[in-house]
Amino acid sequence: MIVFRSKCNFDEIHDMRSLFVLPLFFFVFQVQGQELSPSCSHRGIHVGERTEVDDFRSDSIDILHTIISIDFSNSSAQSLVGNSAITFSPKMEGVNRVKFDFEGLIVDSVIGSGVQSFNHLDSFLIIDYSSPFALGQNRELTVYYHGSPLKDASGWGGFYFTGGFIFNLGVGFAADPHSYGRVWFPCFDNFIERSTFEFFITTASDKRAACNGALLSESINLDSSKVFHWKLDQSIPSYLVCVAIGSYEIVNDVVAGENGAIPIQLYARAGDTNNLKSSFIHLKDAITKFESAYGDYKFNKVGFSLVPFNGGAMEHATNIAYPISAANGGLGSEGLMSHELAHMWWGDNITCQTDGDMWINEGWASFSVYLFFEEVYGREAYKSAMLDDLVYMLRYGHHFEEGFRAVSGQPHEYVYGDHVYKKGALVAHNLRGYMGDEAFFSTIEKFMDTYQFKSVSSDTLENFFSQESGIDLSYFFRDWVYHGGYNVVVLDSFDYKLGSTKLFLQQKLRGVQEFHDNVPVFYKMYDQDLNEESGMVEISGKYAAIEVPSSFEPVYIEMNPNNELAQARTSEFRSITETGFLGLDYMLWQVTIDQVVDSAWVWFDQLWTYPDPIKDWSNKPYRMNDNRYWRVSGIGLENVEISSIIFYNGKSSGNTGYLDISLVSETEDSLVLLYRSTPSADWNEYQFYTKNVLGDPTNASGYVELSKTLPGEYVFANVDQSVLSAPIAKKLKNIRVFPNPTNGQITVMNESGDISDMRVFSLDGKLISETSIDSGYVQFELEVKTSGVYLYELLNEDQKMIEKGKIVLQK
Repeated sequence: MIVFRSKCNFDEIHDMRSLFVLPLFFFVFQVQGQELSPSCSHRGIHVGERTEVDDFRSDSIDILHTIISIDFSNSSAQSLVGNSAITFSPKMEGVNRVKFDFEGLIVDSVIGSGVQSFNHLDSFLIIDYSSPFALGQNRELTVYYHGSPLKDASGWGGFYFTGGFIFNLGVGFAADPHSYGRVWFPCFDNFIERSTFEFFITTASDKRAACNGALLSESINLDSSKVFHWKLDQSIPSYLVCVAIGSYEIVNDVVAGENGAIPIQLYARAGDTNNLKSSFIHLKDAITKFESAYGDYKFNKVGFSLVPFNGGAMEHATNIAYPISAANGGLGSEGLMSHELAHMWWGDNITCQTDGDMWINEGWASFSVYLFFEEVYGREAYKSAMLDDLVYMLRYGHHFEEGFRAVSGQPHEYVYGDHVYKKGALVAHNLRGYMGDEAFFSTIEKFMDTYQFKSVSSDTLENFFSQESGIDLSYFFRDWVYHGGYNVVVLDSFDYKLGSTKLFLQQKLRGVQEFHDNVPVFYKMYDQDLNEESGMVEISGKYAAIEVPSSFEPVYIEMNPNNELAQARTSEFRSITETGFLGLDYMLWQVTIDQVVDSAWVWFDQLWTYPDPIKDWSNKPYRMNDNRYWRVSGIGLENVEISSIIFYNGKSSGNTGYLDISLVSETEDSLVLLYRSTPSADWNEYQFYTKNVLGDPTNASGYVELSKTLPGEYVFANVDQSVLSAPIAKKLKNIRVFPNPTNGQITVMNESGDISDMRVFSLDGKLISETSIDSGYVQFELEVKTSGVYLYELLNEDQKMIEKGKIVLQK
């Protein structure tokens, strides 16, 4: 399911004619179009980082089949009259009550053998029986009702009577729980209860009704109204049940599936059918791709019904509710079409057990859009779609959703959020990278067969994928599914000796404190003649030095060359042969090639994490941006002259902000650009740049212009004038800070009693802790989880520094 939102005007439905290139215009990072995002759900109980099922009715009662008979012929009244006949089976002894979800309609009667009474309270229909049910004996009851079915208070979900159409959307944004089958038939409105369905839908004489499954018959009543009989033989949860009524024509087609022909039925008004055919020209490609990737299609048809709803689409099984505006004859909404189709595997065949694991439905459907683009337009289109989501999440996700969230265990308010859809897609992409294509896709196909028409959890995925593939994925699920944030592995340097090259690697983090383990590191080595060799190693922890075989002496090593993993890095590669402008959208730079003597291969990297610390911090008290820095590297860079513009923005709003919030919030006067030529060098202010505050040094935005862009690393920083000007008191004796290194416990020896306070900073200048120090020996715990180097200051009562130094924390 996708709901249209306008949070930042990012467009998740890309026009493939432009191959997803997002233009970076002067200063304003602007993307045309409208963003598509989330919806779907059920409430869960949160246990740590997991979500457990809170609806246990299915442990005692199993709903087997539901026949929904409803008269919609009087559409002007925006009401219905109908009944639902429910067949269910008891699963335990002593049960004599059934509690259905049923909301908004008026119950006229309940008929069934042994029914003693019923009580309709708010959103529940409670039916009591005269005696307990017998195990193994199916029971049947029929609920008769009428009224005007609810539309969700948010405007998204429930029933719509508009423009000559009647249709439902199976979730409600404001509803709690979000599952919204209960607004038109009695059900267990959760993800774990599944039933087969049958429909007898009465419409006006000029309308047609489309439901789940196959159309068995169409008949005409004496009053000229029509009755459409539909039946779905595959079991689905209540929120996937649907009806769509309109002046429909049917576009029939067929696609060759793995197990034979798959019917395609597209419902649209006569005037919309040509546009629909044009916009869905690649529907068969999507079906074929998803069968190849995920296994055979489990349902009896592929169906879409066009409806006049501009807020998104809904993945009703075999009959997707799809906006008329998205089937406009163009290909700009192919992402939406493929996303909704992918739900027939992720969401409709297998379904998340609770809304806390909605990423299983929505994240995997969003990942499927990457696969669709890869199939139709090639790997570059896959990469562009993935990088769009990655940049969005690295830049905005933690701001919009109050932190770097895990994809599993989402709280109720973020079930339909960016971490579910976009980060969920990135996690699926990373699992592909960890496992490799052969193991990844073959395991998914077996997973779809094993859990066919069942609900699953993240634990289910972890256990099955590990056991079936033979790959221990516990670290992956710990790092990417149950924890938030990102990692990235950078190459600090390499050393060639005959026949092998040693890679010196460093893992960095963003939004998480624990280093990832068993991380695959993909690399590609080049020699001076651009011969290449590729490989993969693994890293755990912060540092690694790993020897790899190499048949030549490399002059350059590219990391993550095919974007196998979505990490805290976005890269741009350019083969430069002529002068001109380069739009580096994922790096957020404007680059101009001013002169070319000979060709060059250049990689531009934006690392969305902290830079290495300044080595001589005592004399260079720069507070560096801990959100991003850049690296320019490549082969033949001496052959080109490059100038560039880098924008900064500390605003917490709009399409241009959220980049340098920790650094530029009010004034830009102290902002500088630092540079180092290699990771072994120290940072210094760059020589060849000028700063432009755009006329206002307090608007938190501007740019720096580099007259020369040299190979090396760049980062924005503030000069901490308070450190430069702070007088340091005469250092006293009988002062000691130990142990060093430490596991977190620090002792300060203050025998003279001259120390008043101790402050501890991260290397980028952030205050970590401030502790009052009494005379004698003072012990305290440094409440930091990440190993590394930290800075400390000892101050006297006048707040003058007596001593400063470094602490090495080894957890």
